[in-house]
Amino acid sequence: MASHPAQAQPATAPSAVLALCGVEARLTVVLARQGAVAAALALDAPGRHNEVLAPTVERLLRLADLAPRDLAGVACVRGPGSFTGVRMTLAFSLGLARAAGLPLAGLDYLPLLAAGCAPLLDGTLAVLTRARRNQVYVQPFVAPGGEPLARPRAAALESLPGLLAGLPAPLRLAGGGATENRDALAGLLPGVQVLDPTWDHPLPAVLARLACAAQYSTAPIEPLYLRASDAEDNLEAIALAKGLDPDVARRRLDAATGQGPEGA
Repeated sequence: MASHPAQAQPATAPSAVLALCGVEARLTVVLARQGAVAAALALDAPGRHNEVLAPTVERLLRLADLAPRDLAGVACVRGPGSFTGVRMTLAFSLGLARAAGLPLAGLDYLPLLAAGCAPLLDGTLAVLTRARRNQVYVQPFVAPGGEPLARPRAAALESLPGLLAGLPAPLRLAGGGATENRDALAGLLPGVQVLDPTWDHPLPAVLARLACAAQYSTAPIEPLYLRASDAEDNLEAIALAKGLDPDVARRRLDAATGQGPEGA
């Protein structure tokens, strides 16, 4: 697990907000005050967010000499991304906020990544992040302004030429979904530039700025899921392996997710 050094400065008024991003392998935790980074920690911890999230937040608050009750709110990136990462960070945020009496704000991942590099570009920036094999989450943005040109969606790699056709040139790609599929994208989108992996992760300064500008409320943050989970797609096989009737399993899943009455 690679650790990136902490950035910290003495805690002063006004109150800070805590911002969490754990939708991919890297966990980023930022304390933001007046739109700037007061302290930040980042850990590369694939599959280990459940182990490192609470200790990382505790360490960050200790660096700033703050307790949870001293915060003004908690902002959390709500997706799209790893289903486990999204659930873990949203659940932690909700628990911390409820315990300390804090409001919550949700942030969307693709605009967060675009806000880091779009100001340095012109034309169109398409942010691609990992979804599953040969599939990405994708959203195009105006550069340098960063305004979205379309809604985010999950898309097969081979569909990208059609999805990104006709957008203002030049077209550039950023995000982990672009980096890890660089060779395939070179064949699908000849001549399109894939940006440096530096832009695969949110910048703490951008996370701080957007967290401070977000709208906060007492309502739980709704996750942003753009595709069915692998478990949902393979529900029949999973049910049969456990000796369950697939139809019963489907009804129970629908009931648990608010999509229908529970079946016996």
